[in-house]
Amino acid sequence: MEATLFERRAGRRVALRCQLSILRGPQDARDRSTTTENLSSHGFCCVVEDALAAGDQFACILRLRRRPDPPACRALRCEARVVWVRLLDDGRFGIGCRIEDYNMVE
Repeated sequence: MEATLFERRAGRRVALRCQLSILRGPQDARDRSTTTENLSSHGFCCVVEDALAAGDQFACILRLRRRPDPPACRALRCEARVVWVRLLDDGRFGIGCRIEDYNMVE
């Protein structure tokens, strides 16, 4: 019997590496910087050093750059929720996140 993979993603993902700053809030003053592995209209995947749990909600800044002018940078401030977490071989964590709300920032 042949196994069929079920695709849970709501939108097509694009392998797009954008700078991402995770803002954890007043109880954890350390912001975390990483890069997205891929991005869709509904969410993103990235790798983080510290574990987050499925269901965790956080604010983040997703920086979108327009080429060829690096100073021309637009960003999204997003409210996101962790959907899945995977422990990677190097001890870091891959996380898949759903974007729940966003607005453009300079």
